[in-house]
Amino acid sequence: MKIVRAIRQGRIVPSKPKTSSAETKFYAIWSDPTPSLHPPPLPAPKPRLPTNAESYNPPEEYLPTEEERKEWEATDKEDRERDYLPQKYSALRLVPAYDQFIQQRFSRQLDLYLAPRIQRTKLRIDPNSLIPKLPSPSSLKPFPTYKSLDFSHGGSRLRCISASSDGAWVVSASECGTISLWEVIVGREVKKWKASGKVGSISWCPNPESHYFVVGL
Repeated sequence: MKIVRAIRQGRIVPSKPKTSSAETKFYAIWSDPTPSLHPPPLPAPKPRLPTNAESYNPPEEYLPTEEERKEWEATDKEDRERDYLPQKYSALRLVPAYDQFIQQRFSRQLDLYLAPRIQRTKLRIDPNSLIPKLPSPSSLKPFPTYKSLDFSHGGSRLRCISASSDGAWVVSASECGTISLWEVIVGREVKKWKASGKVGSISWCPNPESHYFVVGL
């Protein structure tokens, strides 16, 4: 009675519960990174592909004999090589419902449930780095806008010029009768000749196998 009297007077206060709904914590077990010290988990087993024996109209060699059927029925379910016997039907509409469908779906769900999830590494690539650097639109014009090479032909004015068929050589002639042979890739004068008069025209041989030019005075 003393304890009851003390509780009524407020001298004995019952202890409050330590846990509350606000302090409940939830943990995402699949968000933790896979430790690198352990080997990666095995993936879930893949379902096997159907064979000719599972067809509604299998070949004759897949149909079991009467002895094989009795042996299959006498064998325990766990020891059977396959959980069905091939049967032959004349049409697909005559095939009855598969009685092992729910059992196979349940076994497949167990395989997927018990298999651990695989932690796949994502490639973190900046998409802007995959875009190639495009040239400026001004450099894509169909005609040249700047001078890449400068061939100096002395103080006289150039009268005619001709290039070889492969584009590697150029021959030129000036008013004073100077004929020069130029190498395009290097941009230098390889050889020089002096004509007896003014050069009226000059032309390179169009045959790529022959390397010579003709000068007309």
